[in-house]
Amino acid sequence: MIRRQLINFGSRSTDFRVGEGVVEQLGKMVKCLVATPKRAVIVTESSLAESYGLEVSRALIDAGFTVSDLSLPTGENVATMAYAVQLFDALDSCGITRDDVIVGLGGMGVCSLVSFCAHAWCGETPFALVPTTLDAMTSCATSMRPLDTRSSSQMISVEPRAALVACDLGMVPLCPHDERMNGYVMLCASAFIDSRRQWDRFGELVEGVLDNAEVPMVDALCMAQTARSSVIKAANPSARNALEFGVTTARALRSCLGDAIPAYQLLAEGMRFEARLAVDAFGFDIDDVFSLDDRLDDLGVEELPFELEFNRFLTALKETRFKRSNRFMFSLPRHVGTVRYATVEDDVLERHARAYLASRAELMDESA
Repeated sequence: MIRRQLINFGSRSTDFRVGEGVVEQLGKMVKCLVATPKRAVIVTESSLAESYGLEVSRALIDAGFTVSDLSLPTGENVATMAYAVQLFDALDSCGITRDDVIVGLGGMGVCSLVSFCAHAWCGETPFALVPTTLDAMTSCATSMRPLDTRSSSQMISVEPRAALVACDLGMVPLCPHDERMNGYVMLCASAFIDSRRQWDRFGELVEGVLDNAEVPMVDALCMAQTARSSVIKAANPSARNALEFGVTTARALRSCLGDAIPAYQLLAEGMRFEARLAVDAFGFDIDDVFSLDDRLDDLGVEELPFELEFNRFLTALKETRFKRSNRFMFSLPRHVGTVRYATVEDDVLERHARAYLASRAELMDESA
């Protein structure tokens, strides 16, 4: 079963396909993106070049494209401006024009790199994404991981403009554990910001998602696209920041705890902490805080034990926000399905931060 969902962004749209065996039909899908197939560049990770890369290349050749390949290092963060320059040079040497196609095959880093470069190349060149990890399948149609500069992480991004996103569920069991777990947390966050009905429905899908059952996984991924695209199209500027729920705290924790902690654990911690902030800031229902905790537990994302000084945590939160905004605000839930920008009073932030850090220190003692 391959399900097709058209993700509308006003004057443009993304053709989102998800199911088993999607890659086998990729040639015909990509052929529809251009008037006449001529040139295509496949940007992939070195570990995928001899497997999925070869399969995608053959599909494009059968569709009438002359194919070039750019293989990027596996296990390295390629979502950087340095790799963007490398990709621009490759597109130039291959003679790619705005009438050709760029295909990104890989995880969130590769998909983000292609999204950025294709957006800029020749004023915007059609591109297709073939995400190979669950986190990329969940998010690459609606957002990219911002590129790193020489001195700062995740600073440069553009709006998503993929013509096609093709998700083959056969890749999910083979993707690295951390990327799969990150996808689970992103699916959870997407359902949480959507609506009460979808949040309850996601609870019914969790078991099937964890088992990689086709129908629940397809339902969850399509539900995430609807939720995330609704945020992007929201008329209220505050509502357009709902995808940042949990992200500010996750980035602050990253700067304090280092790169050894998986991204999914930090995002889950960010959601847990910011949901508790919302209880005082917005009157968010405490029962919904606990339901978020329960859903993350169901997905196998346990609370993270660590020790951190309050002043360092607070400084990291402010530095993270002021790096990207002149206002110290969080994206907090008013209700399930309604996330808005909010200013948190200093005493409220201090009370919750101290309680949160104390609880994580207790977990360290329990595990000792």
